[in-house]
Amino acid sequence: MSSGSAEYSMASLSDIFRLDNKVAVVVGGAGGIGRFLVEAFSTYGAKVVIADIVPPEKSKEIAKKVEEKTGREVGVLQFDATDEAQVVKARENVVANYGTVDILMNSQGINIKYPALDFPAKDWDRMYAVNVKSVMLTSREFGRVMVEKKYGKIINMSSVRDSRATKWGGNIAYSSTKGAVAMLTRQLAAEWAPYGVRVNAIGPALVSTETGMGAGLTSSDHVKRYLDSIPMGRIAVPEDIVGVAVFLASKASDFITGQIIYVDGGLTAIG
Repeated sequence: MSSGSAEYSMASLSDIFRLDNKVAVVVGGAGGIGRFLVEAFSTYGAKVVIADIVPPEKSKEIAKKVEEKTGREVGVLQFDATDEAQVVKARENVVANYGTVDILMNSQGINIKYPALDFPAKDWDRMYAVNVKSVMLTSREFGRVMVEKKYGKIINMSSVRDSRATKWGGNIAYSSTKGAVAMLTRQLAAEWAPYGVRVNAIGPALVSTETGMGAGLTSSDHVKRYLDSIPMGRIAVPEDIVGVAVFLASKASDFITGQIIYVDGGLTAIG
C-alpha cells in the first residue's frame, strides 16, 4: 500500500458512513431539502444545528420532529446568512455551545425568474446575496474553525444549472449563481486541502419540494419537455439528495474534494 493511503479495518468499514459525535450545521435547514438533510445527519449520529433565517418556531418544530425520530437533540439558530456580522456571531454561537463544527451544509438558496431582457437589477443582487455571498460567508467563518483544527467537511448545494443552460427563459440569474457556487467550491477545496478540509457540492436537477417545484416548471408542456430530458424519466425528490450528503459528510469521502456530484437522473450524461 502506497504512502498516504487510508487503511480501514473491516470494523471501521462497517461504520464508514457514521457521523457520531460530529457537529453539523445545516444552513437553510428549515427548507424543503434542508429538513431532510437535518434528519439524515441526525440519523447517522451527528449533533445537528438548524441554521435558518425563518422564525425560530418553525425551526424548533422541525427539530422536535427529528428528535422524536432519531432520539438525538437538534439545535436551532436563527440568523441571516447574507449578513456578515450575523454569520460571525453564528459561528461564535455554535463553537460556544458545541465546542467545534465538523460539517457545514449550505442548503440555502432562492430562485427568482424573469426573462433575461426583463431581469430587475435588485432581484439579481438579491439572488447573488443569498445564493453566493451567503455561501462564501458561512464557508469562511465555519471553515475558519475547520482550518484551525485541520479537519472538516463543507457541502454546498449547487445545481445541474451550474453547467447546463435551459431552452426556456427565466434562469439567467439562477444558473449564473450556481456556476459561481461551483467555482467557489473548487477554489476553496484547492486552498484548504492542505488543512484537511474537504469542500464538495451536490448538483441536483429539479427537486420536488415546496420551493423547488414552485420555482421550477409550471405548465404541462414545460413539465413534459423537462421529463423528456431526464433519462430516468422523473423529477428528483429530497430523498435522492440525502444519501450523497451523508456520503460527503462522512469519512467514506475523505479523499474527495472539489467535486460537484450531479443527482440528476442522467441529465448531464446526455448534455
